[in-house]
Amino acid sequence: MTAPGPWVEQWLSPQRFHTYMLLAGGDRTRALDLHEWNTQLNAALLHDFAHLEVGLRNFYDRALMNAVQPGEAHWTDPASFTALFPAVPGNDARTHADLASARTKAGGPSAPPGKILAELTFGFWVLLTSSRHTTLLWNPHLEALYPAGSQRHKIHSGLDDMRKARNRVAHHEPVRVADVNNLIRRMRRYAGYISPDLRHYIRQTSTVDSLLQSRP
Repeated sequence: MTAPGPWVEQWLSPQRFHTYMLLAGGDRTRALDLHEWNTQLNAALLHDFAHLEVGLRNFYDRALMNAVQPGEAHWTDPASFTALFPAVPGNDARTHADLASARTKAGGPSAPPGKILAELTFGFWVLLTSSRHTTLLWNPHLEALYPAGSQRHKIHSGLDDMRKARNRVAHHEPVRVADVNNLIRRMRRYAGYISPDLRHYIRQTSTVDSLLQSRP
């Protein structure tokens, strides 16, 4: 097969293709194959992330329904949300902004809770286990979701590492097999916290393992 020409650098940029050339030992054909494989692997990881994100969203949503204030229907309603995330200057400003943005995207003040939740990012859910939320969120609502003895900072660190990895994957960055193996183990562990059946489903529907075995 004829090695791919200069159009590849024009497409990917010389810097990006150079990364794959290094991995391919200077073989242009293999470098392009590695890029294609990396693209497929990133797509497979995003598939698994999507299942985990939806599960985590609903996992936390059910727990936070215990915080609903009298006269309100959902924890994203004004009084309930403010009780969970006090509007103290310099604290939780981003959380309030995230909810306001999600509500707007979902259709405005009358948007149903389900649509609002769907507009909240993975980063929003990760922030719920940060240290600032220990008293009002972790202790009364979220700690019981995890295995007995789980430490908030370790749960949060694992979630935040996955958030960072998801961002790298979404930006099509090159991945290392060792990093992906660690990532999918962590994703499946957290899926198991939500539901052993979800962990099994993600494993059964994932193409990540087979792609790892077919690296060019």
